[in-house]
Amino acid sequence: MKKLILTTLAGFVASFIFGSISYFLYYEKLMVALMEKYPASIKTEPDLMIGMGAGLVQSLLMAYSFDKMNFNTLKSGALNGIWFAGGIWMIANLNNLSMLSFYETSFVITDTVISAALGAFAGAAIGWTLDKQK
Repeated sequence: MKKLILTTLAGFVASFIFGSISYFLYYEKLMVALMEKYPASIKTEPDLMIGMGAGLVQSLLMAYSFDKMNFNTLKSGALNGIWFAGGIWMIANLNNLSMLSFYETSFVITDTVISAALGAFAGAAIGWTLDKQK
């Protein structure tokens, strides 16, 4: 249990750092544009607790899965974090694209690439933490 908690926290911290940077570099401008276009559909400020909850759940899922699949090095964690997070968010983005009129294909592509990069960063932290606990 201790290993799962430490590994989840490592992935969460890495995700939070990368996610914060990507928010200020990309998502913040997008949110402002969407608020202007769809004011009733977009919150003026993201709900940080919900976002952190999503990051914690994704980190827990990755930590548990990576441990069971023996992705327990920095390199294997990073490489598998790419497809893991990229896949999760591609599915979510494609579902949203199918249902929401303000979703655009360019956003799906950009968000999936950013999410895959976040997965590499979080996966590396998870793999490294698992390696240190062998």
